This record gives sequence, C-alpha cells and structure tokens, in this order.
Amino acid sequence: MNIWKWLFIILLLLNILTLGSLYIFLSGSYDAVDTGDNDGTSGEHVVILQNHTVETLLNSFLQEDSANDIEVSIDENNIELFSENEYLNMNFDTTFNLSPQITDSTIIFEISDISVGQLPLTEDMLYNLIRTSADLPEGILFSTDSKALVIDKSLFDDYSDLSLDINEIDYQNNAWYFSIKNLN
Repeated sequence: MNIWKWLFIILLLLNILTLGSLYIFLSGSYDAVDTGDNDGTSGEHVVILQNHTVETLLNSFLQEDSANDIEVSIDENNIELFSENEYLNMNFDTTFNLSPQITDSTIIFEISDISVGQLPLTEDMLYNLIRTSADLPEGILFSTDSKALVIDKSLFDDYSDLSLDINEIDYQNNAWYFSIKNLN
C-alpha cells in the first residue's frame, strides 16, 4: 500500500476524532443559573472596595469640615487615624490604630496604640484627653464605655438615593464589603 494512502487515512481518523470530541464537549445540557426572585425593582448589590478607595472616600468626607485636621491611612497591616489637635494652646500630632467591628447600626473602631505628641501619659489618660476635647462631625463620636470610635451607619444614607450598608471590613485582605439597595 502507498504511504500517502496510510497518511490520508490517519489524518481522516484524527479529523473524525477531533470533530467527535468537539461534538461531545459542546452538546452538553446546561441549566440556567437560579438568581432568585429578582424582578429588577428592589435588588441588593454587593460592592467590594479596596483599602485605597475607602481611604480616599473617608479622607474626602473628613476634609469637608475644615475645622478638623483628620486623616485616615488604611493598608493591609492596620488602619491609622492621624490628626493635629490643639491642647492648652499647643499643637500636638495625634495617632492611633483602629480595629473595626460592625453592628446593626454602627461601625465600632477599637482604639489602640494612642500617641499624642511626646506626652508621657498612659493610654487611658490620652484617650480621655482626646475624647473630651475632640470636635467630631455629627454621627461620629468617641465611646464613653471603651476606647472606641463609633460611627453611625445612617451617615451613609445622607449622601445618595441608595441605601448603603457595610457588611464586612477585611482590610487585611484589601476588601471592604458594602451592600446597596435602591430606595425607589
């Protein structure tokens, strides 16, 4: 038999095998994904923001009140709050680390590693000094029960026609999870 005849038969079999494989893989039955009962009128959407985006949004909100010189820094290691405060006619740079916890109506940032300039005071004394002299925007306050900065979640609703809720803060993995509902 001629070599060309054998090569033609092998090539024909390879083509038939390839077409048969494609037919088997592409002819599967696929079911539609069940997305629930969503008629498009009142859907809830989850939005994931990165640390840098949240930092920019928070800093722009905090800078709206020009009387406060407050800045937030967020990375995978920690959340830090910086401010320049005046105590007894002297300016002090204040920094502290924040650890977030979410409740139904508030976001609580537990405060640690407080530093107010070079003042040699205990952390409790520094927190009391900051808490009593801070002039924070409405909806943000220092807790009297523990060393914490408390933010009312209803602040988010004042900025758009959407109902915004924060579900989870995972700053170590560069993700902040928000759910958004249309109010219309």
